[in-house]
Amino acid sequence: MLTYEFPLNEKSRTYLRFDALFQQLKANQTFELPAHAFSFFRALFDFIELSERCDIRTDLMKDLEKQRQKLESWSQLPEVDLQKLSSLQAELAALIYELPRSVRAGSRFKEDKFLCAIRQRFSIPGGLCPFDVPILHHWLGLPLAARLADEQGWLGELDLLIRATERLLQLWRDSGSFGDQVARNGFYQANAENAELIRLLVDQAQGHYPTMSGHKSRFALRFLPLGDLETGDIHFQLACC
Repeated sequence: MLTYEFPLNEKSRTYLRFDALFQQLKANQTFELPAHAFSFFRALFDFIELSERCDIRTDLMKDLEKQRQKLESWSQLPEVDLQKLSSLQAELAALIYELPRSVRAGSRFKEDKFLCAIRQRFSIPGGLCPFDVPILHHWLGLPLAARLADEQGWLGELDLLIRATERLLQLWRDSGSFGDQVARNGFYQANAENAELIRLLVDQAQGHYPTMSGHKSRFALRFLPLGDLETGDIHFQLACC
């Protein structure tokens, strides 16, 4: 089963893009091979470019506050684990307090001479050869401990934004429960009132992948074949979050 996530508005689309970049940074932070470093820097520079277009701190603060208020109402329910609820509320309160008081994530990267020296080369096909970027070749030859120290400094700049984005998306994801659905001849449409994103679980053995159109409260899914398969009824699970 593969999980697909589709945003229902521009704000959730931005969150998912940032989160995807954060996951790429974490997946390649070991620097065991030069390829790990290349993937890490590519994700880091994509983050810098995306963050230059938008500053999501205010939206994150507002959405986390909405989640904090929801948790407050849950405290009256008899089956709620009050200790876990209190811990989560404290975490959200800390993030809400820190976000507006923090500097714009990634703003200090513009002052990093090493990152500035190599950033442009990542947009050039084949532009990472040692003769193109000797400073990067030199950095890759440093002891692993030195490279990891640099990496921890870069990730430290993003720590607050990573924690806030991951916590919000987790709360959204946990708010939706999956239900069985069928796309007749590969097509399905429905309403998603007050949802930020939809999540799908699709059996890969069916040989089809989903695409989505629409936004806000109404959406349509179309399942397309990978190859020359005929499209019939596609079974999947859907959660509106």
